[in-house]
Amino acid sequence: MNEKSELALKVLTLAVLASKGIKIARLSGNRNFDEKVVKAKMKSMKANGMLVPAIILDAMKVIEAGLEIVDFETGEIISAADAARYVVLADANHRYKAHLNLLEANKDLKDEEKYKGEFYLIYALNEEITVSRMFSEINICTNPWKGGDFPKGAKMACKEELPLLDFIVKLTEEGYPLPTASKWGTFKASITKEIMADAMAGKISDKLRKTNGLERGENLLKAAAKHLSKEVLKSRTLVDWVINKYDEADDEQKVSVIGNLVDFFSSLSKEKAEQIEKAKGQRGGDTKETIINRLLNKFYEQFKQS
Repeated sequence: MNEKSELALKVLTLAVLASKGIKIARLSGNRNFDEKVVKAKMKSMKANGMLVPAIILDAMKVIEAGLEIVDFETGEIISAADAARYVVLADANHRYKAHLNLLEANKDLKDEEKYKGEFYLIYALNEEITVSRMFSEINICTNPWKGGDFPKGAKMACKEELPLLDFIVKLTEEGYPLPTASKWGTFKASITKEIMADAMAGKISDKLRKTNGLERGENLLKAAAKHLSKEVLKSRTLVDWVINKYDEADDEQKVSVIGNLVDFFSSLSKEKAEQIEKAKGQRGGDTKETIINRLLNKFYEQFKQS
């Protein structure tokens, strides 16, 4: 019986893996650690231990699927030559980070205060599906991702050049909600979590391949970023206002409208930008969105008449 067969279908501990010279790796493109989540996991694991084992895959299988993996602790890229010494976490990255943090914290604690929990792992049970599909199903169905995690997962799995995906990944990593990032890149909220999940599994939507509106969005966002805060740029209010102005224009005027909007944002004064940024909803009155739209309409009309 080979070593993998011996370990399959068993709940393993880190000690067992370490005794066989096996270390832990993670996907280099996996979602970033959320410190709040890590702290919550630390609190839970110190009080209750680990309730469900983490799922692992053979490192070589992941590399052969075209995915890059790194040593969990050092961040060093793992080559095929070293893959036999690693398993890859398919989930539980935050739990493993919490486990490591708790062990590190033990150095400053009395023995009775120390964390004495073990970290448990099990090989994925269904090896018939592709690695990309497995990561997609585990992280979406079992442990739901936030909207911003999906583009990064799709980028990690896609080998095709997709400028629109690159643009959306960049924005979501900066904190833009996926629908807002999609609107800046396409003027529609059509790039959804489902489309990203399909891309992770190798099914790339034609919507991700389109680039006809990308330069338009890049230019508008670059102009708006000159004077408006990132919080305003990330909100749906601003991009929805832009899209509305574009949709209102006749087809032959749409190109000139985009040019006007770029010039408008580029020339926005500090005072006007501050009015937009400081807008607040009024109890029993207008919402923040309504007030911002009113200001934008007012300032845009002033710009066109200047």
